[in-house]
Amino acid sequence: MDGNPAYHAVALAAATLLMLPPAVAMLAGWTPPKLTSRATVVPYAWALVCLYANAPLNAVPRMLSAAPGVVTACMAAGLAFSAAAVALLVRAARAARSLTSQIGS
Repeated sequence: MDGNPAYHAVALAAATLLMLPPAVAMLAGWTPPKLTSRATVVPYAWALVCLYANAPLNAVPRMLSAAPGVVTACMAAGLAFSAAAVALLVRAARAARSLTSQIGS
């Protein structure tokens, strides 16, 4: 269940470098060119944070060779964060759709 800790460390580092900086930048006020409104940017940013939370929740217990129950509990917590990310992405999509319909009318 644990695998090689080096692989988990590399995956955690990649997730940290690829997912966390855009999320922090969006929460700090940066708006990507494709997203037109803060109403859509903020839920996207929090969704990225929720998806990033999966990386340490899955990597750290395995790197530390934690008990199988701890690994399973962390995986379950990761599923909760994934569900929260989906809810936030749906919220962002609805906000974008309502903004588009307001502009089009």
